[in-house]
Amino acid sequence: MTTTTPEKTRRTPRFKRAPGNNITINARDIEILKQVHRHRFISSEHITALIEGSQQSIVRRLGLLYHAGYLDRPKEQLGHWIYSKRIIYGLGNKGADILAGVLDLPRSKIDWTTKNREAGTVFLNHTLMIANFMVCLELACRTSDITIIWPDDILDEMPARDIKSGSPFGWNVTIQRPVKSKTRDIKIGIVPDAVFGLEFEQGDVAYYFLEADCSTMPIIRSSFDKSSYLKKLLAYWSAKETGQIEAIFGFKAPRVLTLAISRDRIKSMIEANKGIDPRKAGFRMFYFARAADFSIKDPTGIFAKQWVNGREELCSMLD
Repeated sequence: MTTTTPEKTRRTPRFKRAPGNNITINARDIEILKQVHRHRFISSEHITALIEGSQQSIVRRLGLLYHAGYLDRPKEQLGHWIYSKRIIYGLGNKGADILAGVLDLPRSKIDWTTKNREAGTVFLNHTLMIANFMVCLELACRTSDITIIWPDDILDEMPARDIKSGSPFGWNVTIQRPVKSKTRDIKIGIVPDAVFGLEFEQGDVAYYFLEADCSTMPIIRSSFDKSSYLKKLLAYWSAKETGQIEAIFGFKAPRVLTLAISRDRIKSMIEANKGIDPRKAGFRMFYFARAADFSIKDPTGIFAKQWVNGREELCSMLD
């Protein structure tokens, strides 16, 4: 009698699409695509935390969406990533086509596969630092009486302005600085890494600008003409004091949250913040925390007193 051994199931390649993977898109797939679109790049760990269903079934579905062309897996993730070894996803061309219809978004001629391939390690780490924070925030708000005001909602309520190019949340600040014993007008461009609001049960609203610092920019430079984190702090403060933020966004007193890699980096940022304060006390509008202190395993910790403000006071981002 002849016996046969069942053929081993072949695993699909992780970073090369397997042919013949046609699937029918369902409601949960749409929610997955929306989350990936919102964050630009996001890990499977984040997606399984955000989407209802078993982790195993969602991870399996992510694989199908990738091989069918709705999602993409940037190959740059094969290098170092500071959070985990989970697979990172970006939007695929077919996913962009679906969302163009569902969200009524204009479908540009962007080839998302090419765009994702061009994302380098610095950009990927920076984007994922922001995504990790925003996912923690969303999960924390789901278990509280706090509601997130997303960028699209803020944009709908902003006063009308002429946006020729770039981010709708970007603007220029002109400040005066002494250069070679003369006072010069220096223009600084600001584009926050994220803009969001929090609405509380009583109806109060707080607004935030988020900055993710991967230690790629010097905090202070000898020449003010070059980019530095000091210039960014000064631009935010000047825009608030002159009423420019209120004129552009419609709100008066935002908090500026900075995620940093190390406590030493935070200490240097706070010192720079004190240096631009005429009183040398530091500004309370700036909040600093280590990016690694926020985890989806304990998302409510995002509201704990693990931030330090510009006066070196321990605080919550809700204070």
